[in-house]
Amino acid sequence: MAGWVVAVEGASASGKSRTVALARRTFGATALREAVDRLSPPPSFTWTSHVQLLRLERRLLAEDARRYREALRARANGDTVLADTGFLGPLTYTLGLVRSGTVPESVLSGLLTTARAWARAGRWGLPDAILYLRTPLAERQRRAEGDPRGHPTLLQRRHQSIAAEELRFYRRVVAPAFGPRFRFVSGLGAPEEVVARVARAVEATRAPSPRPTVAPLLRALDHPKGVP
Repeated sequence: MAGWVVAVEGASASGKSRTVALARRTFGATALREAVDRLSPPPSFTWTSHVQLLRLERRLLAEDARRYREALRARANGDTVLADTGFLGPLTYTLGLVRSGTVPESVLSGLLTTARAWARAGRWGLPDAILYLRTPLAERQRRAEGDPRGHPTLLQRRHQSIAAEELRFYRRVVAPAFGPRFRFVSGLGAPEEVVARVARAVEATRAPSPRPTVAPLLRALDHPKGVP
C-alpha cells in the first residue's frame, strides 16, 4: 500500500500524543512526536515581547519543517505516518493569539513570510490528510489536571481559548480545502477505542480526491480577523 501522511490535530489534552503513540504499537504507523517535544532545550511558552514570541514560533515552525521532510521520506518507503499535531501548528496557534487580541497581526505576518519561503523551497508543507480529535472541554480539563507536567496549569486557560479559535479555522477553512481527506474523530473512550477509530478514519481519507495545496490556507491566514 502506498505511503500516507496523516496529521492528528486537536485541542490541548484531547489525546493526540497518546493516540499516536498507541497507533505506532497497534497497527505499525510511523509516529512523529510533536515539534515542541523534539526540541532541546525545550522552549518556554512565556514571552516578554512580540519579537520574542515570533522567534519562538519560527523555532517551532523550523522543527515542523524537519518533521515534514521526515514524513515525506517515510511515505516514500510506503509507511503510514501519524504526526502528533501537523505542520500548521505555529501558524494556527499564532492565529488564535491574534484573534484573542493578545498579539498584533504583524507577528502572524512575519511567520507567514517564513512559511511561504519554505513552502516554495519544498522544505515545509501539508500532510496528505488530517484527523481532528474532538474531545469535550470537561474531559480535556480532567486530563490536563491529571498531567500538570505536560499541561501546565498556568497555560491551560490560554490553550483552551486558543483551541476554540483553531477549531474554527480547521472547520471553516482547512476542512473544506481537504474535503474527504479531513475527518473529525471522537477522542472519548478507552485509548484502544480511539485508536481503532483513527485506524478506520485513516483508511477513509485514502479515497481518491485532489491533494490540497498550502497557498489557499496561507492566504486565509493573511487576514486573521476575517477568518469566518
